[in-house]
Amino acid sequence: MADARRLDTGRVRAALRSRVSALRAAGARAVGQVHGAAMAAELRALLADRDTAVAANAAFALGLLRDTAAVPALAGALAGPPEVAAQAAWSLGQIGAPARQAIEGALANASRPPSVIGALLLAAARLSPVPTDAAVRYFGHVDPGVRWRAVYVVARSYAPAGVRAVLPLAGDTSALVRAQVARALARRAAGDSLAGEALAALAGLARDARPHVRIEALRALGSYGERARDPVWAALRDSSANVRVTAAQALSDALGSNRARWMEAWRADTTFMFRRTLLAAALHDDVVLPAADLDEPDSWVHQGDWRYRAAVADAGAAAPSIERMREVSLPLARDPDGRVRVAGYAAMAPYADSASGHPWRREFMYVGLEDWDPYVRATAIQSLAARATAAEARRVLASWWLDARDSVMDARLAAVRLFASAWRRDSAAFGDSLAHALRSLPAPREPLVRAAADGVSLFDAWRRVPLPPGPPLDWYRAQVRSLVEPALAGTLPHAVIETVRGPIELELFALDAPLTVSNFLRLARSGYYEHIAFHRVVPDFVAQDGDRRGDGNGGPAYTIRDELNRRRYDRGAVGMALSGPDTGGSQYFLTLSPQPHLDGGYTVFGRVVSGFDAMDALVQGDSILDLRAR
Repeated sequence: MADARRLDTGRVRAALRSRVSALRAAGARAVGQVHGAAMAAELRALLADRDTAVAANAAFALGLLRDTAAVPALAGALAGPPEVAAQAAWSLGQIGAPARQAIEGALANASRPPSVIGALLLAAARLSPVPTDAAVRYFGHVDPGVRWRAVYVVARSYAPAGVRAVLPLAGDTSALVRAQVARALARRAAGDSLAGEALAALAGLARDARPHVRIEALRALGSYGERARDPVWAALRDSSANVRVTAAQALSDALGSNRARWMEAWRADTTFMFRRTLLAAALHDDVVLPAADLDEPDSWVHQGDWRYRAAVADAGAAAPSIERMREVSLPLARDPDGRVRVAGYAAMAPYADSASGHPWRREFMYVGLEDWDPYVRATAIQSLAARATAAEARRVLASWWLDARDSVMDARLAAVRLFASAWRRDSAAFGDSLAHALRSLPAPREPLVRAAADGVSLFDAWRRVPLPPGPPLDWYRAQVRSLVEPALAGTLPHAVIETVRGPIELELFALDAPLTVSNFLRLARSGYYEHIAFHRVVPDFVAQDGDRRGDGNGGPAYTIRDELNRRRYDRGAVGMALSGPDTGGSQYFLTLSPQPHLDGGYTVFGRVVSGFDAMDALVQGDSILDLRAR
């Protein structure tokens, strides 16, 4: 039922009457997963259930529904068992402004369990403006988990009112606290009045024993430009590759147009990811390094490895003017490799969407509509969609025959969104022939593409065509037998990612996300993940892989539904990468540090249980040698 996204109230009520605790808990959670607002009142009643798993899942589902009527009941649940209270706090944060009074009132009671206080602080971080005073009261809490969450409230929102109170915590015993302190001291929060004190604290944090702290300090230092040049420059020779990459990025605005210093920085590290980052940082300051210069014989534009050419196109997107971007990136939109062309078109996309400027910017994207690479077409179509006209809808329709042949749906989805946008903005100009041609398009098989046409009269006929049937009931029964039943008995599946940095062992949450785990295991056992790279590593954020194409766009030519659950994005969580709701496939990520803002938005389906050093050492481009599931 949850996988089909169709609320079956009778089935849920039958589950909630079961004597099997896991079935009752699954029923409560499923209401949120299928957006079943019709059962919100029943979820509110379940907050008082004697089974804490059922009550906590009911609280979670109310948060997914953002049920404002549940605020009093959720506030009352804060006095219940810690497991339920912490989940109620998260849901109050999801509800946001209508729950402000409940969140702030609850934070006034410092006698609550640390897990509940921490959850309330994370809920407070979702408010705007954040209750800075309420967070600052917990800066001295004995529990480091409470302290870092209190600082997170200030850091996440760049709240100026909390900067002075944050400064003494630069020497905290917890590295998580120190990392959040570094984030909180960015120039956006410190301003001019506290810039001197903030810079002094950040210079110390940039030499911290923990790489995660140094990374956050360098990011904050980068916001100060030339004033932070010395500590950033020193970090170019850090022992950690990811610290060096972050330092390269932080040099934007620090070196200005001093080409000699940029070249000196280039020679400081020969690794690909460092130099790729430095290219973009230099172009941000309008300095074209030789690797990005088309006329240089050693330019990366002439390299045989597509990654180098794509890096130049990506770097051009950071240029301060369209003229410089055009010089660096646009030649690569004609590259023979589709992955490079995507990067070239993506660099141009923001300019094509601009309401001002020469029409050539959008005309350039028209060329991409006929590209054989589906991701080039998707990029071009997306850049036109927000201000699409009837004439552009006709152009996109002319390329639909290419989209219809794709094994992936990206271009089809972008096209339907453009048709819908153009119809809303410019329907009077469509004419009978264009409208008839669009009405005659066959109903897509993908639910996401159909959903993009919701509310658009052009595609009314699609609603009358049934979607292809999902897997048979026996398939779901097989997942229960192979994954859910063993999980209930205490046996969870594991997988080992063999990387060039060492092995990383995962424990997979077969009870919380059985269909996601099933998909991951099937791909792993088929060899899908062998000899591919971590195509995206953002230091102290995530390491992501699962794309055999290698540029972040690839997948298995199908999507799976999200299985949102109560698991949190702590350090080492394994999450399903998405480009929107229900767009998971093969790409997944590991969180390198806690990321509370991802909770409830992406499926958590596992956690790292060993190999943290290998995980921390991952650099973008590092290879997976093997991924063994057991």
